[in-house]
Order: sequence, then C-alpha cells, then structure tokens
Amino acid sequence: MKAVVQEFFKLPLKEKNAYAKLPNGVEGYGQHFVVSQDQKLDWADILFLQCLPASERKMRFWPQEPISFRQP
Repeated sequence: MKAVVQEFFKLPLKEKNAYAKLPNGVEGYGQHFVVSQDQKLDWADILFLQCLPASERKMRFWPQEPISFRQP
C-alpha cells in the first residue's frame, strides 16, 4: 500500500486535484489539517480515505491511478 500511495503523490497536481477534499470535509486529497491557532504549521499534502467499514467508503475520493490503488 505504501508504494501505491507514493505513486499517487508522484502524479501531476491536476490529476491529484481530481480527488480533492470538499470544503469542510476530511476525505480526499488536500493539505494537512490546522486544528488550532497555536499549531506549528508544517506544509503536508495528504490523501485521507475511510477504509472501514467498507460500506462507508466514498469511492469518489479513491484514485483511479495508479491502477493498483483500487485492487484488493
């Protein structure tokens, strides 16, 4: 899984943005969460996906590329 996620982050920004999280959402591609005014800021791109339970997965945020991302 780690190698597959690394391949996702190598994709062009335009492709990654196709899976961008919604405003006030947590799932999808975006930047690290800022939870307080006192938090030390450290830029980080993230891809947050809910995996379990499977019935709660929002597949619109699951990348099509690399192809192995959606394979069990």
